[in-house]
Formats: sequence, C-alpha cells, structure tokens
Amino acid sequence: MDTKKFFQEIRSIIREEIDYALDKKLNQKSNKKDDISAMKHGLTMYNESQSPKKVSKPKPKQQKTEFGSIKELLAETKRSLQESYEMEDEFRFTADMAEGFGYERGSAPIPQGFSQAEIPTEVMSALTRDYSALMKKIDEKKGR
Repeated sequence: MDTKKFFQEIRSIIREEIDYALDKKLNQKSNKKDDISAMKHGLTMYNESQSPKKVSKPKPKQQKTEFGSIKELLAETKRSLQESYEMEDEFRFTADMAEGFGYERGSAPIPQGFSQAEIPTEVMSALTRDYSALMKKIDEKKGR
C-alpha cells in the first residue's frame, strides 16, 4: 500500500471515531444539578469581579539602611551613569596615552614579592608586548 492511500485510510478511521464520540456525547442527557451548580458558581465569580475592590493595607515605608533607601540608591546610580556617559565625550583613551603609565616601553610591572624569573614567559611576553599598533587600529575604527 502506498503512503498516500495509507494516510487517507487513517484519516477516514479518525473521522469515523470522532463522529461516533460526538454523537455519543451529544445524545447523553445532561445532569441538571451539575448545570445549575456550574451556573451558580459562574454568577458568584462574576459578582465578585464586579464588586468594588477592597482597600489594601498601605505599604509600609521603606526602611532606611545606613546607606539610605533602595530608591535613593537607584537614583544615585542612575545619576552617576548619566554623568559617566556625559564625561565620555570629554575624555577618550588613545594609543598615545597607552605608553604613559609610568613604565618604560618593554618593561613590565612586576608585583612586589615576585622576581622576574618566577613569572612564566607567556605572561611576561604579554606584559611586555607593544600594543600601540593595536590601540591605533582601535582608534581608527572608532574614528578618533
């Protein structure tokens, strides 16, 4: 049997079963007690939804911590973020500035308590690498 005929047969069987189940369900006598209780329940739910809302208790005032209320902290954070965005136009980090962090070119800042021999060569090469070309490309891309 090919697939097209197979699916047609399955569809016809399903339709027959659905028709049979619907006829059986529609011909059943409904239980009037269940219908009446369902209607009463629906009417009470409707009446509850239409009645005026109960006044809820007023919310307790926010307790202030040693840093202030949460609302104040959020407002302060928002202000500081806005200020940082405004200041972004005033100060831009460029490739020329990368060289002036108090270290000579080719030397790496080594934390106290360590010697240069203790630091892995991969780390030292990353610290002493010349990143000025990379910074210039970034500046070009940003249009500075």
